[in-house]
Amino acid sequence: MDDNKKRRLAEIAYMYYIDGMSQSEIAREYSISRSMVSTMLSEARAKGIVKIQIEDSDLYCLDLQKKMEHVFGIKKIIIVPRLSKNETNLLYQLADGCIDYLNQIIEDNMTIAVSWGRTLYQIANRIRSKGKSNLTISPLVGGIGNEMNMYHSNVICDIMANNLGGNSLGLYAPVFVSSKEVKDVIFKDKSINKVIETSRKAHIAIVSIGNILSSVMREIGTLSEEDVSKLLELEAIGDINTIFIDKNGKVVESHLSERTIALTIEELKRIPKIIAVAGGVEKTEAIHAALKGKLMDVLVTDEEVAKEILKNYE
Repeated sequence: MDDNKKRRLAEIAYMYYIDGMSQSEIAREYSISRSMVSTMLSEARAKGIVKIQIEDSDLYCLDLQKKMEHVFGIKKIIIVPRLSKNETNLLYQLADGCIDYLNQIIEDNMTIAVSWGRTLYQIANRIRSKGKSNLTISPLVGGIGNEMNMYHSNVICDIMANNLGGNSLGLYAPVFVSSKEVKDVIFKDKSINKVIETSRKAHIAIVSIGNILSSVMREIGTLSEEDVSKLLELEAIGDINTIFIDKNGKVVESHLSERTIALTIEELKRIPKIIAVAGGVEKTEAIHAALKGKLMDVLVTDEEVAKEILKNYE
């Protein structure tokens, strides 16, 4: 049995046996039939996941999920176990946790708007079609680096669309431009405006959360050292979709704000489901800030981050 299926069986068993939810309530939560829930509970018993109590290596994470959801009032938090200290393996786990959830919620005719970065690249690269049709994948933000950079939003859109059998749109503009006037001209371009408008009307947004000091934007020079210094002076500690935030999850207005080619925080919040995917202890403060600011509907993170954050609420 693969890990994703085992995790799903354990989660449904937990909801039924520990949380006391009815099979009908679980069916509504997962958009599946009641008979499917019954079958999965039977399979969980048959596979030894359910005995006197639920036995599963991921159970500790399920407890953490419930605690985090309660503390922050977030709709859903998915916490993957930290099985490896290797950063690439963690990215795979975070991506797979997000993909498992996406497979539950993606429907025909949906638009999925995506950000950029290492984690988003792995989601795009590892996701596979489940037979849904007429999907559109659009970017939430202008380009980070050049078009050959695999973390570029347009590249991520292309890969995800190809793997899902959908269509992709490209936003052919850098993430930061030289002035507000240049930004205004870019937004008046019909082709760019069409892409931005498509992303504004998306059903799902997938973003990551960054730490300014260890950001890929700083690593590749999109953020200069002067930019970083100015942001730190304004008490910015991280970003979500290149929207810079302070330790309380409040948006930090900076010299970059009027020059950023991306959805604003208000536009992002209008998207019905925002999924933030981020992990690694270096991002703990930024993830905590985004949670305090309620900047997502769903968070996918790892158990080390979850434990660190919950220490503040013991």
